[in-house]
Formats: sequence, structure tokens, C-alpha cells
Amino acid sequence: MAGDDGYAEWIDAGMHGEMGYLERHAPVKADPKSGFPEYRSVVVAALEYGESVPPSSDPSVGNISRYALGDDYHEVLKERLIRAADLVRAVEPGLATRAFVDTGPLNEKLIAARAGLGWVGRHTNLIDRERGSYLFLGLLLVSAELEPTGPQEVDRCGVCTDCIPACPTGAIVQPYVLDARRCISYLTIELKGPIPRELRPQVGNRIFGCDDCQQVCPWNRFAKAAPPHALAARPGARDTGLGTWLGLSIEEWRQRFRHSPVKRAGYHGFLRNVLVAAGCSMDRALLPPVLTLLRHAEPLVRGHAAWAAGRLGEVDDLERLLGEESDPWVRDEATAALQDAQDAG
Repeated sequence: MAGDDGYAEWIDAGMHGEMGYLERHAPVKADPKSGFPEYRSVVVAALEYGESVPPSSDPSVGNISRYALGDDYHEVLKERLIRAADLVRAVEPGLATRAFVDTGPLNEKLIAARAGLGWVGRHTNLIDRERGSYLFLGLLLVSAELEPTGPQEVDRCGVCTDCIPACPTGAIVQPYVLDARRCISYLTIELKGPIPRELRPQVGNRIFGCDDCQQVCPWNRFAKAAPPHALAARPGARDTGLGTWLGLSIEEWRQRFRHSPVKRAGYHGFLRNVLVAAGCSMDRALLPPVLTLLRHAEPLVRGHAAWAAGRLGEVDDLERLLGEESDPWVRDEATAALQDAQDAG
């Protein structure tokens, strides 16, 4: 298990944003044996989640990233890895195993590339020339010394740079380097605070994650037309309007996204995302649910509701909010939103 070259420089540049666990993982990424001395080899598993149905182009419909349309891939793939480990231990009873699915301190993409499963493309996702990049990766550490697979796949991106300009927020700052602080997937999932005001107009109707860099990748013409059953899109995951999402109570949200990756954003983070999408939609039919959220108990929600209201041209309710609001950040958002609404009007 070789180290992860270049990771320390990426962390030092702050491109991991608020994902502190990535910084904590840095020593083990540099020297995997230091974190897992009892293991000798790692087996990499890849599970396709390709989906032929494109995201909605209707700005009033919320788009959820393809990988999150169905059940939580962490649970689906880890269950398969554990079953595989049980089968192996039935043959080798003394074998030690440990499974990770996107939660351990190892770089699944780099290890998969070194195992010959593909190459890391300019958009920083693993690409398999036969299956594209819509892949979940899991790792099974084993205490036995296994023969290495490979050879390592060569980089087949060639002269193609389609993914770089396709990123709405310019998060691919150079080939093979992603600044997570600008990535819509980070902004709508990992970031716990406000989405930076200057990036909100580029978020559009993406309410959880973003697939734009992968959608334009020529290698994804080889992606399967449908994912496994457990990862298939849930009813309404593709075509629910922003107004419906804005009206969900926390109990309804929990039920709707039970065993879904969307729960990672948290209820308030999800409302934040949908409010940004509502502001980007320029659809004044969304004003009633937006204005309702101006009175939400959570400042994060009120502040983004103010931004959305300003984008939709509301003045009176923003003035009322300013007369009542005590939270400094929400007041700042409402002031800026009111100015935008007045300028637009």
C-alpha cells in the first residue's frame, strides 16, 4: 500500500475546506502501513451507478446528484464487501479483514488506479475505459500478502479538457486539482455554514451534489443505462419541484430520505440548498414557501431565505425581517438581499 503523493500540498493549500477529517487522515494517506500495520494487501471493489436519465433542465425542479438518487451507497457497497470478507474467511479462517466505503483514511481512487481499475481523470474522478466514471469504490483490507494486479492504467484523457470549463463554479482550478471550497458537491453536502454569496448564482437547481464534470466526460458514453436496484432512483427524486422540497417538515424530510445519502446535508443544510436553487430559478411562484422560511427558527435557513427573496424581487417582507432580526449574519444577508431587490425593481 503506497502513499498518496501530492495530498499534503493540497491540504496545505486549504483546498479541503472545512473537511477537517481529511487533514487528520494525512499521515495515514502518506504512509498507509502506519495506520494499518496488521494488514498486508487491499482489495478494491467498484460498483457502477450509471444512470441514463439526464438531470432536469427545469430551474424550478431540484436536481440531486445521480449517486444519491437511491439508497446510501455506503450501506449497499459495504454490505457486499462484508459478505465477500465472510466468504474469504470461510476458506482462510485466520485472515483479518476490514472494509471501508468512502469513510477510511485511504485514497480509494488512487489505490484503484494503482490496481489497474482505471485512471484518475482531470476532474479527479476515477475513469474506467469500459464503464466510465460513475463508480462507487470500496476497499477491503486483508492480512494476507496478495499478488498485485495491474498493470496501472495509463491516463487516457488525452487532450480532452471538457470537464474543466463544465464546472459551474470553476472548482477544477487546474487539471487533476479540485478546490473543494468551490465545488458544488462540497457546498451542498459537506459545508455546514452559509454557501458563499458569490457562488450561489452558479449553483442553479443543484440541491445535493453536482455531476456536470462527469456528464461531459466522453468516457461516460460507456456507463450503464441503469444502476443496481438498491441504487435506482426513488420516486420523486428526479422531478420534485423546489416548492415541495421547501415545504417539507423535518419529520417528512427524515422519512423521505431514510437510508439516503441526502441525509448527510442535514435538514437545515438541505433547506439552505433548496433556497439557493429557488433564488436561482427566478420563479416568483416560489415566493410563498420562501417567505415562510424567513420566519424559520434556524438562522442558516432565514439568511438563505432572505437571499432567495431578494433574487425573486421581494421588498416588503425583507424590510419587515430587518425590523425584527437580531442575528448579525441574517441581518447582513437581508440588507444585501433588499438592496438587490430594490436595484432589480
